Amino acid sequence: MVTAAPDPHHGPVVHLSGTPAGLHARFVQRTRRQDDGTYRTVRVKGKRLRDTHADLLPATAPDPAALDLILSTRRQGDRRFILGATPRSWSTVKARFGEDAWELAIELVLAGTVTLRCEVTDDMALGAPTQWHLTSAGRGHARVDQEARDVQTQRRTRALQRARDAIANLQVLPEGIVEDDLRQLDEALARELERPAPANKRIALLTALASDLHQGTRHTSTRAFSLAHTRNSKTWDDAIRALRESGVPTTLAEAIGLRGHSRIGLGGPITAMPGDHRRPLDDLGIVLIPAATRGLNLQLHSHTLIVVENLQAADAAYEELRTSRRTPGIVYHAGMPSHDIRHHIANLAEQAATIIIAPDADLGGVRIATAIWNSLTPHARQRSTICDVGLTPTHPPQAPWPPDSPVWRDLRAMLASPAAALADGCLRRGYPVEQEGCIAEAVVALVESDPS
Repeated sequence: MVTAAPDPHHGPVVHLSGTPAGLHARFVQRTRRQDDGTYRTVRVKGKRLRDTHADLLPATAPDPAALDLILSTRRQGDRRFILGATPRSWSTVKARFGEDAWELAIELVLAGTVTLRCEVTDDMALGAPTQWHLTSAGRGHARVDQEARDVQTQRRTRALQRARDAIANLQVLPEGIVEDDLRQLDEALARELERPAPANKRIALLTALASDLHQGTRHTSTRAFSLAHTRNSKTWDDAIRALRESGVPTTLAEAIGLRGHSRIGLGGPITAMPGDHRRPLDDLGIVLIPAATRGLNLQLHSHTLIVVENLQAADAAYEELRTSRRTPGIVYHAGMPSHDIRHHIANLAEQAATIIIAPDADLGGVRIATAIWNSLTPHARQRSTICDVGLTPTHPPQAPWPPDSPVWRDLRAMLASPAAALADGCLRRGYPVEQEGCIAEAVVALVESDPS
């Protein structure tokens, strides 16, 4: 909540060269608070000190709608920054808005939202800005904005809690779903309750997923899911990616129709044994098998197991390594692996001397690596490495995460996870790295550096 500071003591309007059009400058008089609560001008030997700062104010009455017009063109989070504190030092404003800071500050002064304090040079010119502070009108906007956020926070909290209750009260688990999958969804919902800055889209997706699971709703596609909940088929085109970043198993998305059946991809010297049948998979590329196949048992005939998130990346790694001296076994798991897939990975890992876990280098990848690591036995973890594909010199950089993205906080929280090194690499780079462009280089480097 913004706390009102005493209004500054302004002298008369003064002409300072460099004052922007539409504004006028008033000296900020230096005052001292007296014992009785009043303020008096500071004097030295009876003389008032020369004023060294001036505030810029609008020369005419501001338009009441001007602030909303300004904020409508700004990125998410700017409203809260502008109305969230007074004063703001100019260094803080500059760090937030960069080269746009001065122009935006002038717009906010003209709107009557802030006054901008600047130095006054010895030759009576407008100097460098030092801070802005909210006007009484700006503080009024801040109070209204805070009240609206409080209402929204209460609504989000109720929606998230209803979603947690909905999955806790499921009478029958959907086909292919186990309690552990629901536990991970509940943990994702709980993280949103604790988030200081809400990720509204993610909350909407998670609560919609929980509602559909509770009601037994199944959609024909991701766009049908989006249309049902947002009245627009394209709003949630990235639903699967967002759910993956939240740590939600793919089986839950599949249960409401967002993807096909959960499959595990296997390549290299691995034998699949569904029931009493033996199916060697050597030289067949990446073979997709339903993860919930009854009685499926997998045997690894290799020193090394590589666990890869994306199908094209698995194909690339297979082609690069299939003629190597010790051809590794490769597992593809399609995003956040289901309980069945994690079970198969853990079984294969017990048979390997070296395990390489290679997800995308982003928030979802950190969560995936952590889930796979946690599914391994302590003995297998000692033989395991979480690969950061972003360390490859030739990786293709992506667009950086916005400064106010919740990804930053979530990655920092993952610094306490088994995938801490991967999370740290993501934070240092500031952008995601998808594994398709560099997976072969990354895993080859690890395989060749393995002394065993």
